[in-house]
Amino acid sequence: MAAKTLGGIHLSALCPKFLHTNSTSHTWPFSAIAELIDNAYDPDVSAKQIWIDKTVINDNICLTFTDNGNGMNSEKLHKMLSFGFSEKSVMNGRVPVGLYGNGFKSGSMRLGKDAIVFTKNGETMSVGLLSQTFLEATKAEHVMVPIVTFNNQRQISDPTESKNSLKAILTHSLFSTEEKLLAELDAIIGKKGTRIIIWNLRREKNEKTEFDFDKDKYDIRIPEDLDETGKRGYKKQERLDQIVPESDYSLRAYCSILYLKPTMQIILRGQKVKTQLVSKSLAFIEHDIYRPKFLNAKTVRITFGFNCRNKDHYGIMMYHKNRLIKAYERVGCQLKANNMGVGVVGIIECNFLKPTHNKQDFDYTNEYRLTIAALGEKLNDYWNEMKRKKNEEYPLALPVEEIQKQPDQTWVQCDACLKWRKLPDGIEHLPEKWYCSLNPDPQFRNCSVPEEPEDDDLIHPTYEKTYKKKDREKLKKRPEYSYQINEVFLKMPVSSSKDFKTFSPVSGKEAVPRSLLPETSNASVKRPLLISNRSVSSPHSDCDNSLKRRTPSCVTPVSLKITRLNDKTFNNHDDDDEDVIILEESSTPKPSADSDVAVVKTECIDLDQEEKQQENCDVGEPCLAATSQSKIEQLTSATQTEVLNLVVKKEEAEDETDIPVPNAEMETKQHNVDVSETSVDLGNELKNQLQVLNKEKEMYQTKCEVLAKQVETLEQRILEMNNKYVKKEVCHQSTETISSEEENVHGRSLAEVTVLYEQALEEIAKLKEQCNTMQNLKTECSKCAAGDNKSEVDEIAVHLDDVFRQLDKCSIERDRYKSEIELLEVEKNQIACQCEELKAEIAQLKASIPQAVAQATDSTTSNVEESVNFSDGESLKLRSLRVNVGQLLATIMPDLDLQQVNYDIDVVDEILGQVVEQMHEISST
Repeated sequence: MAAKTLGGIHLSALCPKFLHTNSTSHTWPFSAIAELIDNAYDPDVSAKQIWIDKTVINDNICLTFTDNGNGMNSEKLHKMLSFGFSEKSVMNGRVPVGLYGNGFKSGSMRLGKDAIVFTKNGETMSVGLLSQTFLEATKAEHVMVPIVTFNNQRQISDPTESKNSLKAILTHSLFSTEEKLLAELDAIIGKKGTRIIIWNLRREKNEKTEFDFDKDKYDIRIPEDLDETGKRGYKKQERLDQIVPESDYSLRAYCSILYLKPTMQIILRGQKVKTQLVSKSLAFIEHDIYRPKFLNAKTVRITFGFNCRNKDHYGIMMYHKNRLIKAYERVGCQLKANNMGVGVVGIIECNFLKPTHNKQDFDYTNEYRLTIAALGEKLNDYWNEMKRKKNEEYPLALPVEEIQKQPDQTWVQCDACLKWRKLPDGIEHLPEKWYCSLNPDPQFRNCSVPEEPEDDDLIHPTYEKTYKKKDREKLKKRPEYSYQINEVFLKMPVSSSKDFKTFSPVSGKEAVPRSLLPETSNASVKRPLLISNRSVSSPHSDCDNSLKRRTPSCVTPVSLKITRLNDKTFNNHDDDDEDVIILEESSTPKPSADSDVAVVKTECIDLDQEEKQQENCDVGEPCLAATSQSKIEQLTSATQTEVLNLVVKKEEAEDETDIPVPNAEMETKQHNVDVSETSVDLGNELKNQLQVLNKEKEMYQTKCEVLAKQVETLEQRILEMNNKYVKKEVCHQSTETISSEEENVHGRSLAEVTVLYEQALEEIAKLKEQCNTMQNLKTECSKCAAGDNKSEVDEIAVHLDDVFRQLDKCSIERDRYKSEIELLEVEKNQIACQCEELKAEIAQLKASIPQAVAQATDSTTSNVEESVNFSDGESLKLRSLRVNVGQLLATIMPDLDLQQVNYDIDVVDEILGQVVEQMHEISST
């Protein structure tokens, strides 16, 4: 390869193999198709429609992409077929998706080995070829892109320069003549637009294309995978452990959510894709804000809601410049193997992040990691708040994720102006094509009216996170609850370590009702548990010591550590309590010589009853565990196994020596008075719970008895089956012995049996020969039929191909005519409005004409009357008569100027006489 230089410096060369290497960035085929859709959507093209279809040209399956955008000239087409040229900018408020100038090359070469581009911009028409087959056939050392340009007279603009390019296109493309190229240019609707045809599509090892065109004739799908167990649905690499959304394997479903706010119609295989406003099609919609520090106090809107179509499809929809980058990305509590966060969809437009080259992920930067962490926290807040509201409104209903939901709002896109309009509630069925003129809201019934504005400057979330306030209140109340529980624990007699576990405030489930236990937060909390006037006996203490305890001279706080638990523990309240092993480390203080020994007396309230309660608790522990386990299995479907946290504390034997405590009796009396009320209430609640547990114990005992009886019956059946099996074996042995005896008896007919066996073998051989001959005849007949029908099938296929192409053209023309008719109807409506306005103006003018005439006559009569002074009544009558006659003469003689006539003399009389004579002469003749 001869290196090219510029000013003595070598230029970097681009190997043709780079076309394939560059396309490998698209691991998912729909991402390659999205690149071509983005090119039509961007503001420099600004297409209103794009048609995606599958066709067959010269026995080659092809993908076609046709849009009605602005098109390109030859210079722009050359930049499109080259690498790294991106001159896109914001136009009319639309931000371009393209960034790197690489989308068409990587996308088209990922779908197939060859692509041809037809484009026209109203002045010129151009054809360009990007083909790996052409470069391999010519053994090119650089990437070459033949381009041919036609003028409006359908002639090549520069025949000498375009000669080699035209020859390459006609030789190595699907179109062998210039007329066929012009026919494809004519297939573009209107004077502007672009048409891309891709062939030599990528195929699997079984020689089938990577797309399934047959399962749905209006869709392009990714076929199911084959594994050892048979067919299974297609899954993207990052969703191997999730339920796959339809957008992963259906191009129609993917195109419906490709843009956050769609402004272009996508027609897939002849049927329009029903695009949706993802942020408006959710239930229980709420908005939150994200203020990252790296954005200098700018806020980013986050929309949360529940998926109304399928609750198993949930996660964050991450968009960049209106284009979907990551779909259903699970964050926060959705990552755990439980039901938390199920059905919740979050939507965010991350224009501050940088997408990768294939636009299917973001660069894994610190900003991205902070954003994902913040989205997890925000989603947890939304989930907890929605669950709290649901539990308050419908406490006995289904879980919030199982409730059937409807979108909060209904939005529809106009097929003429492509604007989105909000419809009132209650409208379920919409026509196939919807226009602004059908809007029930008169304010937005015209296509010229802009869309409803959105509140982009969101400062605070649209919902109040009240569950956090309740958590704070619970944290404040925790010291009071813990003090009451500790006092109740100290009031109860404990005779052994087992009893101590039963009535321990830490074990919780056996001793104290759950409603009285304080809830812990995520952070680990340490608080002192002050044990005064009572001490826990050692396992070796006797009954007397259990009733009367000696008090140390100083009160020693024992630190009680509360382990860190997850949110589910406090939200659901249905998990098993932690197993707690209490270790108390308290060194026995040295007795002081000066202090007096005081014996602390404790109240003994119904000791016999308390002992019975303790026994009932000890007996009911397994039943309680069974009930708690069954409740857990009923209330939660989570599969996550949580490790039981064991809080271990040491317990050392106390010395039985009396420790002198000054003023101990006074302290115990005051303490008993303060705690008497709370201890009685808690004791009553404990008794009620013990009664409930006794009932449950009796119920489960009856169930155990029933199950034991069933087990006994099953054992009896098993024994009966074993006996029957033994009898059958014995019977089988007896039959074998009998058959052997019969053979010995009938041994005389053995020769006859052999003869019959040989005859049967001969008949079988004859039948095999007949079958072979029949199979040979069948294969010959099938070959003949295939040879005869092959030519007919080929002709029919060619004829069908022509018919389908004509149908495509007819459908395209039909759509064009329909769009033109719709535009004409809009113009007609506008003209009708103008006509009505003109009619109203004409009517007003007609109404004003008599008033103007009356004013004119009044002015003339007033002028005449002012110029004459009347002496008597007769002259006044004569003058008025002459005025009337003058007005009559003015109608007959338009040239007569009444303002110059003097009514005091007989001028009007003379004029009247002349007119009468003329009229008489005319009548006589």
